[in-house]
Amino acid sequence: MSLLLKVRDLCKTYIVRSVSNNVLCNIDLDIEEGEFVTVMGPSGSGKSTLLYTISGMDPASSGTVEFEGININTMSKNELTELRLRKMGFIFQQMYMMKNLCIMDNIILPGYQAGIDKKAVDRRADELMRKLDIIDTASKEITEISGGQLQRACLCRALINSPKIIFADEPTGALNSKASNDVMRELNNANKEGSTILMVTHSERVASYSNRVIYLMDGGIQGELLLGKLEDNDEIPSRERKLHHWLSELGW
Repeated sequence: MSLLLKVRDLCKTYIVRSVSNNVLCNIDLDIEEGEFVTVMGPSGSGKSTLLYTISGMDPASSGTVEFEGININTMSKNELTELRLRKMGFIFQQMYMMKNLCIMDNIILPGYQAGIDKKAVDRRADELMRKLDIIDTASKEITEISGGQLQRACLCRALINSPKIIFADEPTGALNSKASNDVMRELNNANKEGSTILMVTHSERVASYSNRVIYLMDGGIQGELLLGKLEDNDEIPSRERKLHHWLSELGW
């Protein structure tokens, strides 16, 4: 595997009413191509901020983030937009979708914006929606489908351009167990097909799908656990027990 993301001395500070809040402090992190990495930690530890900063959605206060050897801190807004469109996929707990577009149009939009052949984009959207059992929602508006269906549609949109990396912020946080399992199964499949994944979650079961778990607290990395590649879903209970024990030792 080759190095996809290289993060060094990453800091993020917010200033509110002249008071500095150091959300991320001197983060060093390497993520190789094909990894499935999960970030865990208590609320307010900086997990989501880490995702947004590494992806270039929120500029770092200091430090460097290199994606495929290129320092994204030196990129213009247009260059960052192009990078995210072509090589990154995003899944958010809030499930952002354009209200004036139907589900299918929301899913294919990034593909069209990236200039990919429209017929190829349409075929991939149809394939993804069938795999996630939401093809019957294609012409519906976002207010006409369930939360589980909407999150699976967000996953389809994240995968439409076959991104190098998927950033997932609590992708199952608002879902029931079945919908959660569906989303994690497809994220795992995307990882097996070559997409690198960096995910934030509070769920030990969800984190058990990843091959490496990082524990973040007070803006700094306090430790990491190697779980290895998930070969079979039957492994999830034993991986979850191992993760739970490790988190308990860290004061989870």
